[in-house]
Amino acid sequence: MLFQLLGPIEVTVPGQPPLAIKPGKPTTVLTALLLDRGKWVSVDRLIDAAWHGRAAPASAAGNLKSYICGLRRALAPAADRTRIESRPGAYRIVVDREDTDIDHVGRTFAEGREALREGDHERAAKLLTDALDLWRGTPFEGLRTPDALAEVARLDRLRTRIREDLAEADHALGRHLDAVSLLHGLIDEDPLREHAWARLVMVLNEIGQRSEALAAFRRARAIIVRELGVEPGAALTTAHQTALRGYATGCRQAA
Repeated sequence: MLFQLLGPIEVTVPGQPPLAIKPGKPTTVLTALLLDRGKWVSVDRLIDAAWHGRAAPASAAGNLKSYICGLRRALAPAADRTRIESRPGAYRIVVDREDTDIDHVGRTFAEGREALREGDHERAAKLLTDALDLWRGTPFEGLRTPDALAEVARLDRLRTRIREDLAEADHALGRHLDAVSLLHGLIDEDPLREHAWARLVMVLNEIGQRSEALAAFRRARAIIVRELGVEPGAALTTAHQTALRGYATGCRQAA
């Protein structure tokens, strides 16, 4: 069984269509349990998740029991054990390391980054692409608790690191347009991401597009100075200086 959380929640079994999980509060309760998978989650926290931002009714605890019963029935056809356990005042969902796409993406990213460090760019690119392909939308969709929002932010940062590493692998493999496209995408999402700007300047310079590299630095510097009131950091400054030296050399050669 695989719990897919990197987008609208789905529960799948190899060779079978996704299991039917009742939408609305039952899905929210399942998502909240999976956020803290393997841990006991109090009834109060589950009620807060299901009625987040609204006053819970007097029947909330009873309704929650009904949702848990429905979830157990929905998961039962593909389960070889009780997936949702209970004790007084709390529930937990039992999952293995291979049971969620989030755990899978973390391992795949770690393997891809190790391959990148070892210079195996082909393997790194495949692993990192496989990791990115697991995203289907916003993780933990529909769950708005502070813990859920913090986890979504962490996963967004992870996805950014994966794309940065994939750009590095693509560049090493000569897939320069793919690398530049990934970096532009990161910059469009966050124009203050200096690391992506620095890598873009470096890649453009290394593939012979020095004027574009210098123009990218000027755009980056203008945004950073305007928004933060500081000059670019060391990585971006170094990339710019490298591009300047390359540009000067190119001019002398042209002359």
